[in-house]
Amino acid sequence: MKKINTYFVIGMLVLSSAIMFSGCKKKSDPAPVAAPTFIVSGTTINQAGIDYLQFVAYCSTNDVKLTKVSIKDAMLNTYTYTANGDIWVQNELISFPDVYTKQFGVWTFTFVGNRTTDNSSFTSTATVTINGK
Repeated sequence: MKKINTYFVIGMLVLSSAIMFSGCKKKSDPAPVAAPTFIVSGTTINQAGIDYLQFVAYCSTNDVKLTKVSIKDAMLNTYTYTANGDIWVQNELISFPDVYTKQFGVWTFTFVGNRTTDNSSFTSTATVTINGK
């Protein structure tokens, strides 16, 4: 009888261990989705003898629903273009509505929005360097 109780206790320990450890498997997280890639370029325009910059951009990887674009100039001033959920179709060239006083150096554009395919949010940064004559 003592042997049966010992086997019973060992069996219960093995069974309970198997149940506990089988529930400890961690489900793998889905691979992160890369942020959309934006390409920006600037063109000099002259108005009344003053040089300004006009910027255009496009998203080369996805259709996106854009919330806003923060533009930081070479002097670190920040401007915000509110996109109000505008849809930017992949590879469609979009012109920003404002012009900016021409400053040489690196301009940084931070795009915030959602992908149209799965509505996942993103923040993506692009830079453009403005060189002098």
